[in-house]
Amino acid sequence: MELIILGSAAAIPIKERNLSSVALRYKNQILLFDCGEDFQRKFAEAGLKFNKPMKIFISHFHGDHIIGLPGFLFRLSLNDRTAPMMIFGPRNLFLYLYVHRKILGLKAKYPIKIIEIDHYNQELIEFEGLDSEIPKKTIKMRNDTIYEAKYFSIRYALVEHSVITFAYAFIEKPRYGKFNPERARNLGIPESNLWKNLQEGQIIEFNGKMIDPVKEGIIGPKKSGRKITYSGDLKPSDSLVNLGKDSDILIHEATFSNALADLAAEKKHSTSIDAANEAKKMNAKQLILTHISSRYQDNALILLEEAKEIFPNTIIAKDLLRITLK
Repeated sequence: MELIILGSAAAIPIKERNLSSVALRYKNQILLFDCGEDFQRKFAEAGLKFNKPMKIFISHFHGDHIIGLPGFLFRLSLNDRTAPMMIFGPRNLFLYLYVHRKILGLKAKYPIKIIEIDHYNQELIEFEGLDSEIPKKTIKMRNDTIYEAKYFSIRYALVEHSVITFAYAFIEKPRYGKFNPERARNLGIPESNLWKNLQEGQIIEFNGKMIDPVKEGIIGPKKSGRKITYSGDLKPSDSLVNLGKDSDILIHEATFSNALADLAAEKKHSTSIDAANEAKKMNAKQLILTHISSRYQDNALILLEEAKEIFPNTIIAKDLLRITLK
């Protein structure tokens, strides 16, 4: 699993920083959090593949977080993409893309679903393709979970900003420990689909005997999965702390230094100290500061220094920063 910062600027891109976007490579798919203007260049520079199964999560409808999305979808069509795509975000996400379809001719020749998060009714509204204004279906949410897969789930939280804004958490499901092939061989189990079942923790029947892979020492016991939380833009928020509890990584906006705390509060943004306090409250393991204002293009380290006073395991994002989570 690899985390890649594709854009780390706030509102105004500078030479060293593109607008907001984060990619997570997990198994055979790519998860994207926000799509700032022209993020597709960084996507290509990062060596990410354009025809992988993909899910995109839009935090809110400010230009520096979503303007890059239509251009990216255009490019995917030009690349003859065939892999499926799902895009999640606030209400009117479909309308935003539908207008591009009708006025600019945006097409998606690949399977695409747009899922709007209706927080107040606790529903997911799903559109299939970009042509029909009628939703395919509406799904009731449970436990703020907007996507459930075999190995992970995605949860969201409503946070406080100047428009409706969501934070997201990638939560990997508990994983079994290391597979011991010698132990399997000693029990006479041949290399086959049985090994795959054992690796997934399944009890199998072999030679008339039920074999529990954990009890037999074929695999280690379950251990906690990894967790990554992405804040979007926000002022300090209990809902984010609850969402991100015990995160391995918290990616948190730090638009301002503490000297501009009043301005941050007025704009409903966060300072570097706000981000550090949130990381500490949620018991995160590591904090990544992002969404850096252009006013700090020559002295961004002041943000890092402020945060590290409160939360030592902090780094500041830079474009194409890569972190491997083992």
